[in-house]
Amino acid sequence: MTASFLLNVVVKINYRIPATRRCMVLVSLIALYQNKSFAENYNSFLESFNSPHPEFDKLNYWYIMNNTMRFPVRKIYLKTDALLLSLITVISALLFLCPSVYAASEEELQVLRMFYNPEDLVVSPSRSPKPVFQVAENITVITAKEIKEMNAHTLTDVLNTIPGVQMDLRGGPGSGANAHIQGSEFRHVLVTIDGVELNNLSDGFADLSAMPVQHIEKIEIIKGPASSSWGSSLGGVINIITKPAGDKEKPEGALSASFGEGNTQDYRAEASGKGGKVGYYIYAGNLMTDGLTPNTDFDEDNLYAKLKWDVNAKANLVFTFGYNKGDRGDGEYPLFDLSFKDEFEYLLSTLSLNYKVADEADLHISLRTLRQATGFFLRQLSDGAEVAANTLDESNYGGSVKLSLKKEMHNMVVGADFDNGELKSESITDGKQGIEKWAVFVNDTMSYEKFTVTPGVRYDSTSTNSDFLSPSIGITYKLNDKTILRGYAARGFSIPPLFNTFGTGFFFMPNPDLGVEKVWSMQAGIESSDLKYLFYRVNLFRHNISDAIFEEELPDGTFTSVNRDKQRRQGLEIEVKTTPLYNTSFSAGFAYIDVRDTNTGVRLKGSPEYTYDIGIFYNDNKSFSASLKGRYIWWNPEDFDEGKFDSFVWDINLKKRVYKNDRINAELFLSAHNIFNGSQYLLETFRNPLRWVEGGVGLRF
Repeated sequence: MTASFLLNVVVKINYRIPATRRCMVLVSLIALYQNKSFAENYNSFLESFNSPHPEFDKLNYWYIMNNTMRFPVRKIYLKTDALLLSLITVISALLFLCPSVYAASEEELQVLRMFYNPEDLVVSPSRSPKPVFQVAENITVITAKEIKEMNAHTLTDVLNTIPGVQMDLRGGPGSGANAHIQGSEFRHVLVTIDGVELNNLSDGFADLSAMPVQHIEKIEIIKGPASSSWGSSLGGVINIITKPAGDKEKPEGALSASFGEGNTQDYRAEASGKGGKVGYYIYAGNLMTDGLTPNTDFDEDNLYAKLKWDVNAKANLVFTFGYNKGDRGDGEYPLFDLSFKDEFEYLLSTLSLNYKVADEADLHISLRTLRQATGFFLRQLSDGAEVAANTLDESNYGGSVKLSLKKEMHNMVVGADFDNGELKSESITDGKQGIEKWAVFVNDTMSYEKFTVTPGVRYDSTSTNSDFLSPSIGITYKLNDKTILRGYAARGFSIPPLFNTFGTGFFFMPNPDLGVEKVWSMQAGIESSDLKYLFYRVNLFRHNISDAIFEEELPDGTFTSVNRDKQRRQGLEIEVKTTPLYNTSFSAGFAYIDVRDTNTGVRLKGSPEYTYDIGIFYNDNKSFSASLKGRYIWWNPEDFDEGKFDSFVWDINLKKRVYKNDRINAELFLSAHNIFNGSQYLLETFRNPLRWVEGGVGLRF
């Protein structure tokens, strides 16, 4: 048994483990193998690493140290182009001088009867509500109704059905997962709920599998950088919008319970209503499973509440509170008698004021706070004895102010953000580090006849890394009553996680001079219902990244993070949907992503290359509905991943209403997952579950 073999073992079982914990795990593995204590093995481990022994491959070791968990980060560079800034200035000036002769017409609202209802408003692109047909970005919207039809347990289940979003799944319900958008790293994808950023400070991970979905009203996904509105979001944004407080005196709500193989259970309860001037929404739930693959058990309690006080006709106050606490198994490696576990506790709250300054002006002021406490444990599989542990304690508070102005042809937003975060960990310099961020931004949505132009710019300042200016410009054009063209160009960035800037370990040196990762992005697309019974959407994208984080070896054999790598990510997405025929409709999606080193032109491994999505839906519009969905991802893997993805994974969901009166609606539901026992896993250690079945009952009153 060789040292390099041990290193590859750690690579396969690693799951969002910070650099220092990876060293701790690695030394513990070798200590177990040699029957030595952790301390006794430390010096010999150092000597082995620094020696030229051919069996100890430093490259393999660095796969463990790197924060991406699977492969070294490659970066990209594109020479800055002043054309975009000039274009924004010229177009903005011309449109502001034009007479106000245009407003959204009923005719235009007919154009987007494609992927969304024409009356739908989205907030993510400009952080202010506007019709989806005025959005230049590549955006996907998932509604509460669609989530319900999926029988989804967590946010991971929902995102795994979206073309252009690839999930690196690590097991069944509640198991860890990383989200990738258009080939991005998971840390490049900003995840927010109620305006609170869920990405942790340590390595940029957002725990999507711990996020229940019952309280979600809508999910808006921006594919590609959205830094001109959101700041650090080089890969995209997943914006979660929760259900509103009730507006009826008579309470409404729902109860549901499901049971499945592996002792998988999901209990949910929600209620909403209004008493006097105060509306409320309350949700509580529990998700648990013994695991559908070895050591992937999960047990989580979650709570969410929202209160809305209508102060007067012009103002209201909204308070939200969310709490999640649980533990999960992160897999095991029987060969070394090891198992992995983590515990988590998340608490967030917001307080916001919405005030109508005038008929055409709305002011929004919000405060937010978030605490994330996580612990990681390496134990012996046989007796549960703890081999190593690491804990992270993060706290963050902040606020935003935003003024929306709507007048004639303009829909302008001016705002500012502030956040202050602190991370406590033994794996970071001095045991505690923080980051302070503030930003100002402005954007406008200007409509003129068949055109909508959306210029925007944002300036971000951080206490840990370099400041950044993020301009963007988007254009939509109504080609005809059924077709819209979209174009979007933007400058974006990503703030390095604190472990890259301040992380310490056996072989890792902090780099307080580390700067942000940067991207120039261009996208173009078309949405149309020109073809009878068929809606289609095509989007092309190209992202040129510079100053991306690279782990560089120093003369003494240690490593540090530097801004060096260059990378190009480009490709296309295609989505097709049909109108119902005999109550049956179809959907299909395809995504192709080409990720290359800009200097060498070599295609980089470890990122999703091809994704196929297929769906068949039936609804008799009376009491029965069914859906069949299949997904396939080709990951272009590293050789040592030993993954397997040779077939589609198909899921079927059935719903049947069994009782209905004036107050109660009762239904039964059944889901069969991976019905053909397909293999779809990137890492051999984290195999996907084979066929499993669950069912339950839901009541709505």
